[in-house]
Amino acid sequence: MIRVFLLLLCLAWPVLAAPPVPVAAAADLRLALPPLVHGHEAQTGARFSLSFGSSGQMVQQALNGAPFQLLLLADASHATRLAAAVPGVERRPYALGRLALVATRASGITDLASLKAAIIAGRIRHLAIANPAHAPYGVAARAVLAGLGVTGAPLVLGDNVAQALSFVSTGAAEAGLVALPLARAAGGGLIVVPVSPALHPPLVQTLVLMPGATPAARGLADRLTGQNGRAALARAGFGLP
Repeated sequence: MIRVFLLLLCLAWPVLAAPPVPVAAAADLRLALPPLVHGHEAQTGARFSLSFGSSGQMVQQALNGAPFQLLLLADASHATRLAAAVPGVERRPYALGRLALVATRASGITDLASLKAAIIAGRIRHLAIANPAHAPYGVAARAVLAGLGVTGAPLVLGDNVAQALSFVSTGAAEAGLVALPLARAAGGGLIVVPVSPALHPPLVQTLVLMPGATPAARGLADRLTGQNGRAALARAGFGLP
């Protein structure tokens, strides 16, 4: 019996000893991704370490040597940038990002027209968006404002789209343009209005498998782009490519 136990332990040791696979994920996946990963871990025995942030910052970290094996980015342009610098990466679209207008009830904002009117009238002192310098949702938000003909909006920039939402949730901003999947789950009495994808450049969320990615990383990528992953992302509020 002891010999059998030792044999099983020896066979299991490579899995038990393997460190978690480092995965970088766009902040809009902060709620949708962990349940999917936990289910995958339970089925496969693989382990993953998740880091969330803005796509531009995560790509820069990867270029600076961060050991990410899989990056789940919020648009295609940052994936293209990474692929141009690192030969041999693999790219796949996995979702279409959706933008939402969020506002406190006290703001009186109920749609984009009332947002525009409030900005022009000076009733909005803080409008939260992700920083367009490195966050795709910030680029999309800025395009929506440009389409509305709004210039000089009093922007407060979040480091990523999750932080931009937190500004509105905590009352630090009266309104914001953030990721729909996060906004839908925010609660707190916020007004949430989906923004038409036609009002901004498409957010073709793209995953990147780095050269030498392990079978565990590839397995998670397959799950995300497979039937179960697509269904989970759709339920969370993402579009599907």
